[in-house]
Amino acid sequence: MADQKRFDIIIAGAGAAGLSLLWRIMDSPVLRDLKILLVDQSFEPKNDKTWCFWEDFDLPDPDLIHHAWKNLLVRVNGKTYSENLKRYQYQCLRSIDFERAVFKRAKANPNITLLRTDILDFSGKSGGGTVQTTEGNFSAKYIFQSVKKPSNFERMKVDNKLTQHFLGWEIETEYERFNPKTATFMDFEVSQKQGVTFMYTLPFSKTKALVEYTIFSKKILEQNIYRSEIEAYLKKNYQLNHLQYSVHREEFGAIPMEDRKYPAWYCDGVLNIGTVAGLAKPSTGYTFSRIQKHSQKIIAALESGNTLPETPASSYRFRVYDLMMLYILNHENQKSLTVFDHLFHKNSFDRVMEFLAEETSFPQELKIFSGMPYLPFFRSIYQMKHRIFTGA
Repeated sequence: MADQKRFDIIIAGAGAAGLSLLWRIMDSPVLRDLKILLVDQSFEPKNDKTWCFWEDFDLPDPDLIHHAWKNLLVRVNGKTYSENLKRYQYQCLRSIDFERAVFKRAKANPNITLLRTDILDFSGKSGGGTVQTTEGNFSAKYIFQSVKKPSNFERMKVDNKLTQHFLGWEIETEYERFNPKTATFMDFEVSQKQGVTFMYTLPFSKTKALVEYTIFSKKILEQNIYRSEIEAYLKKNYQLNHLQYSVHREEFGAIPMEDRKYPAWYCDGVLNIGTVAGLAKPSTGYTFSRIQKHSQKIIAALESGNTLPETPASSYRFRVYDLMMLYILNHENQKSLTVFDHLFHKNSFDRVMEFLAEETSFPQELKIFSGMPYLPFFRSIYQMKHRIFTGA
């Protein structure tokens, strides 16, 4: 490696963002022959994440989709909403399957180098960037990084800061308890004392499912609290005591939900990708779909020789919507449930999915908001006016 310090592209970080970009580079007839360096501490696939989305993407392999559902269910304020999706389907992808596929293909490509090392920092200039590692420094015309927050991260303006944190169990039961055709998208019929809280159930068969306890709040809980809540939920809703199922896998996650405006560049020559680029949607935490859209924009720019994408993940209009909803989630827990209640009561599930994917038109959004309780949103607009009227 000592005599191979220069590459065409360096990808720092082998998470969802880095591997999504790498796969699209390998698929590009324009870029596939470039000299690529992928840097991370480990290239061992881990079965520790489940990514869900509903938009259509050119994934590495459609067969990587672990399961898909056309029917979604929501419970809130004592009501149950269930509907078959027409435009979309809710899809589940396991990180281990995605990582195995990308690593296998990358290792077979002579133009791609995988370097296990600690990433110390980045530096750059107009002609490109440099990644500093414990194995030395490596330079490229383009560096894409998902491992380090901007140096001024803690000084950046933040009015509302929450975390979506969750613990999930993939379980197998003795008895048939699940409907593999219906995913429980959000079940708010649980205690809300820790913050806005819901259960999330993805059934893979009549006896296998991923069940997650999810909270929007400022504090991460002790792990035993999540586990106790899952146990109680399984007993109440599926008549399962702890002796009637086995836990095959546990996953934990914490996703930022905040109104901080993330910079596009870490420094000259080093573009941010993934969560450090602000790709976690502030009001929901959904990230995987936004990573795919960002990767597609990067590939299009590289292929055409145009400027790399610097615009925020969301347009101004959707930034404002996120600011309002994040304020309500942060300050008005019970009103948040009323908002979700009205959202699913007044709109088709397809329209809700379309809105969350930021694919609706302004007239459609006006119709969505016309069915919402207006006072929480008026309060959020008033409290966030200093952001809304200065570019969000």
